Amino acid sequence: MPFRGLSAGFFALCGATFSLIVLGALVRAHGAGLACPDWPLCFGRVVPAFDLRVGFEWTHRAVAGGVALGFAGLAAAVLRRPAARAACGPWLPAAALLLVAQIALGALTVWHLLAAWTVTAHLVTGNLFDACVLGIGLRLRGAGAPREAPSAARGWVAATGLCLALQLVLGGLVSSRYAGLACPEWPTCNGGVWFPSFGGAVGLHLLHRGNGYLLALLLGAAAWATRGRGARGRALAGAAALGAAQVVVGVLNVRLGLPVEVTGLHSALAAGLVLSLAAAAFASSGAARRSAS
Repeated sequence: MPFRGLSAGFFALCGATFSLIVLGALVRAHGAGLACPDWPLCFGRVVPAFDLRVGFEWTHRAVAGGVALGFAGLAAAVLRRPAARAACGPWLPAAALLLVAQIALGALTVWHLLAAWTVTAHLVTGNLFDACVLGIGLRLRGAGAPREAPSAARGWVAATGLCLALQLVLGGLVSSRYAGLACPEWPTCNGGVWFPSFGGAVGLHLLHRGNGYLLALLLGAAAWATRGRGARGRALAGAAALGAAQVVVGVLNVRLGLPVEVTGLHSALAAGLVLSLAAAAFASSGAARRSAS
């Protein structure tokens, strides 16, 4: 298998980044986003005095540092091998740029006191970085068919990808604007009313719900349209299953009042959905082609 060790390293880094995204959601759910009020230190120290919230935020930063160092080491190993560098194509520099942006956004999130735009951008950029890392691993492994996929399959992937991107942004805004319980009921919103308002936190919550339903439908249709088509079909089938589970967990989040455990699961499913759809996109474009070592 071409570049077996490097591809395994990037897959491991993808898993670590996934864990970091979920840990970030738990930091948010515990109200620990400003438990360390300065950056890059915490209360002016590398290792501060700990309580539960400081522990969550400090651990999140420590894991993020490990991800950054791991990426730097793997990238250096790729750059030393011209064939591996060629196999990665534009995805290695794209991941490096996203990592730099993610570090900057982490600092801005603290400095701007959890402003909605920084929290949302931090979430979206983290997921994009993880998708890039997965793509690099796939290219180095040489998985997927080298031929170009039918245009219909690429169309399904593109449509669901756009809807998922919007859902990530909406989810970040719902979280950062504390709109998770703006509609405290399901399937209605408030007092048995389906659409009490289209403005403010209620409107944002309803938009997130509606786009979530649309995303689940698109994922199901994409999985059906590409069934039996190798890696692409399997990735979309997995994405459809995650999308259905995500709707169920979203309902539980509302019905149970945003418990920390369910909130963390909601974020984990979203990150898994991003990776599943990214795998389908790489398979559809032929990006995960077999490389020569």
